[in-house]
Amino acid sequence: MEVVPVVSTDVPSQPPTVAAERPRPWRLQSQGYVAVLGGVAAVTVIALMNAARLDVPKRGRVLIAGAGLLGLIVDVVMIWDARVSSDAYTVLSVLLALVVHIVQAGVQRPHDRGALLLSRGKDHAPMWLAGAAAILVGGVLHYFMLTTLGG
Repeated sequence: MEVVPVVSTDVPSQPPTVAAERPRPWRLQSQGYVAVLGGVAAVTVIALMNAARLDVPKRGRVLIAGAGLLGLIVDVVMIWDARVSSDAYTVLSVLLALVVHIVQAGVQRPHDRGALLLSRGKDHAPMWLAGAAAILVGGVLHYFMLTTLGG
């Protein structure tokens, strides 16, 4: 006698619940524009928001925030240093923001499944609104830091 397995064809009465889908992450390269135009604070906020979209572990998020905080401290020291001219400060501040961005992007890259160079398309969301807001707020914060601390 042969035993035939019984296959159930019952259809569940309720559809399975679908977990809320995370928003698509932003391109890591686009965060560089925020770094150049908005400064360290702006790129740090965007990197932390993107880390949440990528589900970066807590340790990585702490590293992203720490790099941003260290960048802000170095920026304040450059403002207070009377030996740095305003032209040199501008160049050094942009370079500092790019270095902070490179560190933050390095933390995010392993968690971004579509992290090809200049990757575009359905894997990444547009960053226009969030990037513009971060640049505006970061630029205003940077201006107030310069006027308040610079004298």
